Amino acid sequence: MKNFTITAWDIGGANIKATRIEYNHNVDQIKNIRSSSSFFPMWDQSKNPLDTIKKLDKKLGSSNYFAVTMTAELADRFNTKIEGINYLVELFEKNFMQKNIFYYDYYGNVKQKSELKAIQTLAAANWAVSAKFIAEFFDEFILFDMGSTSTDLIPVKNSRLINRGKTDSERLFWGELIYLGYLRSNLSFLVDQLPYQGKMITVINEHFASTADLHLVKGLIEQSEYNIPTADGKAKNRRAALARIARLISLDLNTASEAEIELIADYIYQEEINLIFEKIMQLYSRVDPAFKTVILANKGAFKFAEELKKKKNIEILNLENEIELLKNNILTTTAGAYLLLKKLKEGS
Repeated sequence: MKNFTITAWDIGGANIKATRIEYNHNVDQIKNIRSSSSFFPMWDQSKNPLDTIKKLDKKLGSSNYFAVTMTAELADRFNTKIEGINYLVELFEKNFMQKNIFYYDYYGNVKQKSELKAIQTLAAANWAVSAKFIAEFFDEFILFDMGSTSTDLIPVKNSRLINRGKTDSERLFWGELIYLGYLRSNLSFLVDQLPYQGKMITVINEHFASTADLHLVKGLIEQSEYNIPTADGKAKNRRAALARIARLISLDLNTASEAEIELIADYIYQEEINLIFEKIMQLYSRVDPAFKTVILANKGAFKFAEELKKKKNIEILNLENEIELLKNNILTTTAGAYLLLKKLKEGS
């Protein structure tokens, strides 16, 4: 057995994330672990993801092995998912030839390029990696993983993933994927009408405000966590967020008071909670109608725990408190690094 240094990557449509681990076989321990993330708009073809990947690689430090997951194949930069997958695989293969590079599929399996037989299974596979990693520590749970763009709900029983869907479209159908994130989702997606001065006003279907604005106003995120561009290109403070929310029904802070817009924000937030709870109910109706299975939530998802518990006495635990490796680290990439390390140790 030998020492290993591994960097795992999650190449998303809006963010590139990485975690580097160092494993010391003399003490059979992961000695160092560190994560980093950078906003990267994959849809913007004027920008090269390789630049961001190299910066993160330099920041985290050298490693001998790479493990890659992706969701960026769905970005507008690509005409098809296969085109996106091939682009990202070749990006790593051509620019990091000195590395031993592995890729995860949506079964949670990790293989090198030469071993890949169905490349389409690499599409949007990070959820499987995360759930399979957590199954190393818990044998029965529902993973509730909310990122900046989307949310995964993955059931696990006897340490085996029992999800019905594999592709995004299948997972949307089965309630295992919600295209709702804590930063980037368009607020007009959540509501059709909003209350204002005793009337219900139809929402304008434009990208005037995002969930980052809503969650800043509600205190779920700090201003420093608002790390995406705003819809109007203006400030990322509370008053500017209220102004963007007001535009959903053609208001501004001259025509409506802050209290009136705060009430609107409260209404949208309750609709968001209702949507999340509806999908949780859909999943429990299949895997555990008695609601005994614990929900394990990442940092983003755990922000909603108290509101969800008001609707149903569900046990929701914060993954960062349950798995030491996840403290101040990114779930998907920590999972990717850990599972590749397990494979390498078994093969030593």
